[in-house]
Amino acid sequence: MLSDTYKKQLKELHSDTSRAQGFGGKVKNLGRFHDFVNQWSPTSILDYGCGKGHVLAYLKETYPNILIEGYDPAIPRHESVNRTQYDCVFCNDVLEHIEPEFLLQVLNHIDSISKNYVWLRIDTKPARKKLSDGRNAHLIIEDDRWWLDMISRTIQGNVVYYNLNDKGKYDIAIEKTNTG
Repeated sequence: MLSDTYKKQLKELHSDTSRAQGFGGKVKNLGRFHDFVNQWSPTSILDYGCGKGHVLAYLKETYPNILIEGYDPAIPRHESVNRTQYDCVFCNDVLEHIEPEFLLQVLNHIDSISKNYVWLRIDTKPARKKLSDGRNAHLIIEDDRWWLDMISRTIQGNVVYYNLNDKGKYDIAIEKTNTG
C-alpha cells in the first residue's frame, strides 16, 4: 500500500531523533472522537497509521477496557495488522500522507478491517514538514468535498458526522452499514 522508496523515506523520518514530536510523536486535540467512542462503545480500535505511537499510548491509557492496537508500515513494531477486523478504525492525520496512487487501496483496506465504525481526521492544508526529496509531507492536498466524495465511494457505511475546523482538519465519523 506504499512504494518501497516512500517507505524508506518514512522510516528515516520516524527514526530522526531531532523530530521526536513529528508523525505520531505528540497527542493533539482529537475533535469529537471521544464523543463517538463513548457513543459507539467499541471493544477494539485500530490506530491506523500510528506513527511513533504517542496517540496510540494515549488512547490505551484513556480507554483501558478497549483493545487498542496500532498499525504503521514504516514502524517495525507496528508494520502488520494483528486482527482481521476491529470494531473501530481510527485514522488520525494519515490519509493526506498516502501516495496518491495507493489511496484507493488504503481506503479499501480501512473499509475491510473496520467492522462497525471508522473515524478519520484528514488535514486539508500543506504540511510544515518536507520529505527528503523536497515534496510536501502531505502528498494529497484536497478540500473537504473531495475527501467526502472519495470516502463515500470507498468506505461502506453512513457518514454520521463531518466537520472542517478552522485549521483545515477534516473529521469524518462513519457507521458501517452492517451495524445494529
